[in-house]
Amino acid sequence: MFTLEKGDNNKYKIVISADKNAWEEFINQAYEENKNKFTVQGFRKGKAPRKVIEQNYGSTIFFDDALDKLFYQEYANILEQHKEIIPVDNPQISIDKFDDNGIVLLVEIQSVPEVVLGQYKGLEVEGAKGEVDNKQIEDEINQQRNKLARFVEVERPAKLGDFVTIDFVGSVDGVKFDGGSAEDYRLELGSHSFINGFEEQIVGMNIGEKKIINVKFPDDYFSENLKGKPAEFEVILNKLEEKELPKLDDEFASNVSEFETLKDYREDIKKHLEESLKLKIKRENENKIIDLIVKNSNVEIPQCMIDNELDKFIKDFEMRLSYQGVKLDEYLTHVGMNLEQLKKDRTDMVKETIKTRLVLEKIIQVENLNISEEELNDKLTEIASKYKKSLEDYKKSLGERELIYFENGILMEKLTSFLTKENKII
Repeated sequence: MFTLEKGDNNKYKIVISADKNAWEEFINQAYEENKNKFTVQGFRKGKAPRKVIEQNYGSTIFFDDALDKLFYQEYANILEQHKEIIPVDNPQISIDKFDDNGIVLLVEIQSVPEVVLGQYKGLEVEGAKGEVDNKQIEDEINQQRNKLARFVEVERPAKLGDFVTIDFVGSVDGVKFDGGSAEDYRLELGSHSFINGFEEQIVGMNIGEKKIINVKFPDDYFSENLKGKPAEFEVILNKLEEKELPKLDDEFASNVSEFETLKDYREDIKKHLEESLKLKIKRENENKIIDLIVKNSNVEIPQCMIDNELDKFIKDFEMRLSYQGVKLDEYLTHVGMNLEQLKKDRTDMVKETIKTRLVLEKIIQVENLNISEEELNDKLTEIASKYKKSLEDYKKSLGERELIYFENGILMEKLTSFLTKENKII
């Protein structure tokens, strides 16, 4: 049995108790489930009486399992009878009393904190603005031209924009250092791939020329042995290439697109840029409305939610670093901080993320926003058609978590549509 008391900010204090007979039943259940794990001389495995196992392995051998059974049975009852409790962390459990009369547990459960909504309808926000200009169009075209560029070997002094192939050997105080040497290294002059001043000193060199280049490592360089130190590189220029872009004409347009003329190609780029800009402005305006609503609302975020969100951030961040072949401790050394400093640096961001989520969930609850089976099926049909599948086949391929993901996505679209309609963008 249990008793429940609600405290500040939806923190619940619960007393769970089991009298002597009830506790004895939990001990017996633990014995029945675990007796096959114990070997006792004179008995076949699983046949030794409980008292004999307790004499051989200690009188409290089944205590932990019985305690788990008691707690989780009552915990399930608590959540079933009190739907308003939505735990945001593992319950904190302690034993208040244990004697011949039974056992009493004290349990603390942190539920979703109270959200006090501010004004979320009838607001005015200044809308984002923007337009597509000729430079953006030309930048898109030049990206395609660069993809089709040819590299032509030339014999002349190197200049910025050229691609050079070099051998180099670096040293500090006359001693070579790890990673400071390479052969036939291809480098774009002006790309700022190397230490400041390195690429600029290659400008003017000719093929076959050898040159000593002097630079200084930045004060914040990741390697402790090199940061802030002057270095010398012996460089040999092996090959020099210049980039030759395709001619900007109708032939180029037909090679990179479905259009026969450069004019039509430009118009299509402009159209797509305008569509992207329109979507970007829409998202920015939605975010402005949400930011203002969140600012107007109040919620006291429990520390456990902050800690859990920070742990999640660290795990995600560590995974992203691993995709780049970098370990978390290497990154922390590079930026000069430890794990606790990284968490502290992200705490405000995490708090804002949690607050935003809680405020939006509260609006969904207050406005009774939900999605129908028909709305979900419409969305899944749209996606299924891209894979040339029927709705039924596509739904069968999805797990429960994936279906929840789609449901949440549709619900968020409905929420942002509602908030955009209920507020004014000026």
